[in-house]
Amino acid sequence: MKKIVYLLVLSISCFSFAQNDIGGNTITDGFQIRASAEKGSPYLLTEWVSGYIVDLNGNLSEEKKLNYNIYENVLTYKTKNGSNKIMAINPENYSGFVLTDANKKDYLFTKVKGDQFTKEKKETRFYQIIVPPSKNVLLETSKTLNDPNKSGWISSQNTTKRAEYESDNAYYVLAKDKKYTKISLKNSSVIKAFKDKKNEVSAFIKSNNIKIQTAADVDKVAVYYHSL
Repeated sequence: MKKIVYLLVLSISCFSFAQNDIGGNTITDGFQIRASAEKGSPYLLTEWVSGYIVDLNGNLSEEKKLNYNIYENVLTYKTKNGSNKIMAINPENYSGFVLTDANKKDYLFTKVKGDQFTKEKKETRFYQIIVPPSKNVLLETSKTLNDPNKSGWISSQNTTKRAEYESDNAYYVLAKDKKYTKISLKNSSVIKAFKDKKNEVSAFIKSNNIKIQTAADVDKVAVYYHSL
C-alpha cells in the first residue's frame, strides 16, 4: 500500500479549482447520497473499499472507505460514526484518489480538465492512470442511465422495466501538444494518434514486434514517441 500511495502522489497533478456550493473547505465536506431504485449501480466498484484522497496541495487524507460515483462524477465515502451514511466529496477540493479492492487491485485516478483533450470536453472529470507513474495512457469509465420511462408516454409509464445504469470505457493517449487523444487498443489507432511522427512510430512498433492489446503496450509506444 505504501508503494501505491507513493505512486499516487507522484502520478497525480494538482490543479487549482474555484470552490462551488457542493461542499465546504475541507476534503471531506460534502452532501449525503441516498439509495435509488435503478437497476445496476452508478459506482465504479460493487462495494466501498480502502483508499486515500489527494488534496490540491498533494496531501493525503487518512485512510477511508471510498467508492467513485461515476454517473455523478463524485468521489464518495462512508462515515465512521455507525450511521454508515454515504457522503459525496466536493470534487473541487481534491486532485485525485486511490482505491484498493478486496483482491488488492489498485485504481489510481487523476483529475483532468476538458481542455487537455484533442477534442475538448465540456467538463473536468477523473480518469484512471493505467501505467503509473506515467500518465501517458488514461482510462475513462462512464455510466449512463437508460430509462424506459423517460418519454412520459402512457405506454412507457406502464412498463415493468426499471431504469438501468450502463457502463462504457474509453482509452486516451497523450499525443501532440500534450493533448489526450482517444484511441482503441489497436496498432492502427495508436499510429493514427501519433500521426505527426507516423513513420518513426510505425518503424518502432515493427522493429519491436509490438502488437497492441493492452494499455501497457500503448504506454511503450507513447514513451518512445515523447522521446523523439
